[in-house]
Amino acid sequence: MSLRLTRKGALNLMLPKVDAREERGRQLASVAQIRRVGRRWAVPSQTRASERYLVDVESKACTCPDFEARRSTCKHQHAVLFWIAWGRDVGADGSVTETITLKRKTYAQPCWRSDNASQVHEREYVERLLRALCAGIPQPPRKPGPGRKPLPIADLVFAAILKVFMTLSSRRAQSDLRESAARGNLGTVGHFNTLTRFLADPASTTILTSLIEKSAAPLCAIENGQYAIDATGLTTVTYDRWFDQKHGKRCAAPPWVKLHILCGTVTHAVTSARVTSEGDCPQRPALLARIRERHDVREVAADKAYSSVENHVLDRLGVEAFIPFKVNAVVNPKAPVWSRHLCEFALNQERLLAHYHRRSNVETVCAMMKSRFGAAVASRLPTAQVNEVLAMCVAHNLCCVVNAIFTTGLAPAFWQDASASAPPQLSELQPRAT
Repeated sequence: MSLRLTRKGALNLMLPKVDAREERGRQLASVAQIRRVGRRWAVPSQTRASERYLVDVESKACTCPDFEARRSTCKHQHAVLFWIAWGRDVGADGSVTETITLKRKTYAQPCWRSDNASQVHEREYVERLLRALCAGIPQPPRKPGPGRKPLPIADLVFAAILKVFMTLSSRRAQSDLRESAARGNLGTVGHFNTLTRFLADPASTTILTSLIEKSAAPLCAIENGQYAIDATGLTTVTYDRWFDQKHGKRCAAPPWVKLHILCGTVTHAVTSARVTSEGDCPQRPALLARIRERHDVREVAADKAYSSVENHVLDRLGVEAFIPFKVNAVVNPKAPVWSRHLCEFALNQERLLAHYHRRSNVETVCAMMKSRFGAAVASRLPTAQVNEVLAMCVAHNLCCVVNAIFTTGLAPAFWQDASASAPPQLSELQPRAT
């Protein structure tokens, strides 16, 4: 193990080779065309065909993000070493002279039956759990004066979340809402314009934000105290159009809304969320403060976008932060915790990476939400777009609760009255044996 200090002051550590990256480097060298560029080698990216990473064999460096984060041998360096060892840099035609056959590694799924049953009956469970979740929403007093009696807030919230869950418009969701009312899960079916106005109301943001935390509260018993934070973007149906004076043509691009989430790494439930166009780093204190009352948070993993002195100093809260440092990070005498984490990041990367790699679960959460509800919001008004994204998080949490009911036998209780949130019996909805 060797340790050296770069020109920018960052610690650079060369760790032993990792077998998995060596195998990927061997596979990359067998199919890719690697070319020498001066004293370095240009290796094509496996995810972006037009991108190349430069590998310096002598200084053991690479321009890829993996080497920047780990400061250890990446798959592109292994690919260059295999390319040189096989003598391919000598050949004029660059032909492949060796065939490598790799067997794909597969993983056993121990609970296919439970997962299948949870998805088969997901709609039934989500509707009943949503009724129990909305049952605890208080009804504000009616303002004095003439006019039609307003619909209950619980019915409006139920209709908004169920509409997002079914990925339907307010008009096309009317028939499904009437069916829910016939089953006793919804009290009153309001007009589709009433539902649209509810989503465009700024007061609905507070209600939906609290329901995200309430819907994730039953899953805290399954979580192991390890959480991850990240942000993702969702496109909208509106477009910004402009005329490009330089190229002489009209351009258009859809604006997008940015969702910041803090999720559990076991159940993949969104424990807290914010929809704002602000940067990632300042969102960590607010997201973490909202869940510490209900969840036992011991670890928080995040990427380098959250690397700041404030985000690293979580020891006073009893929370350990696993955030990699940027290449220009230096020791700060005024921040001893930051300096200690920087030294640990350089001298004990194996421990940090073992905890940091749990951050990939937040990417899984974003992929789950977009694959189930779509990667775009249907609302046009900015406030309605925010509320639609928050309703999407509540619907996602209810799906996670359904999965936990079938896989772990969870009995969720969203409010203090446990009987009000009691789910239907498993024997009622599980498929019969044939």
